Amino acid sequence: MKNYYNILGVSEDANTSDITKAFKGLAKKYHPDRGGDAEKFKEINEAHNTLKNSNKRTEYDTIRKYGSSGSGGNFHFQSGNVNDMFNEFFSGSFGGGEDMDFGGRFNFGGPKQRRPRTNQSIKIGVTVSIKEVFNKIERTLSVNLPSGKQEIVNVTIPAGCQNGINFRYRGMGDNSDPNLPRGDLIVVVTVLESDGFTRQGNDLHTVKTIDCFQAIRGCGFKLKCLDDNVINVKVPPATQPGTILSITGRGMPVHDALNIRGNIYVKIHIIIPELSNTDLNKIKDL
Repeated sequence: MKNYYNILGVSEDANTSDITKAFKGLAKKYHPDRGGDAEKFKEINEAHNTLKNSNKRTEYDTIRKYGSSGSGGNFHFQSGNVNDMFNEFFSGSFGGGEDMDFGGRFNFGGPKQRRPRTNQSIKIGVTVSIKEVFNKIERTLSVNLPSGKQEIVNVTIPAGCQNGINFRYRGMGDNSDPNLPRGDLIVVVTVLESDGFTRQGNDLHTVKTIDCFQAIRGCGFKLKCLDDNVINVKVPPATQPGTILSITGRGMPVHDALNIRGNIYVKIHIIIPELSNTDLNKIKDL
């Protein structure tokens, strides 16, 4: 039987506040969208969902201590609890290529129920820039259905949306066969690089070019972020070519409620200017 206290790293007399605090710290670390382990994330969700609820916690503690006749001492949860907890803390921040129901449900796997026959699902795409997706986006799209009908749909793209994520709108797809339920509408989001930034996960990367004298002496420059705020970046003396400066917490948003954001990484490119003989003579003895 899993030890949920060990999974969260808390004592068996921990209060609810301590349990939730421990969960949040682990959730940030193992969030699949930040390169974490999806199975580990599922496990800590399961532990938190049990220990934060006084009734479930009492039942769990009792089974751990005395066992459970007829169950082999196993303690089970419906997979929906994991989805609820995932939504609560990380809705709208999944990695590219995942398929989400509209409303933010994330499928961790498990037994699949056979779905009744329906009309076919249709897929359309929407393209945005990483600057646009720095904030939540509302888009109005025109959808041409196989039945020949055209419909207008409103799409909400959450802040920090990853490239390639799919949003599934139930019952908004093909309606050619009136004897079958409508299919689904799948909206595929393509996120393009922009404003001098590239993206890796929730981190932003850019390049700043300085000359060799600035690198030797050290210097500073202003960097305009995707939220249009301007920050001051300091380049320390004796900076080498290829040095990467880190700006914590100014990257793409992961979740607004938890105020989690990625970082910005600035790679320093150093150029050597062409100098005259007079200039060279001035600096040769430095």
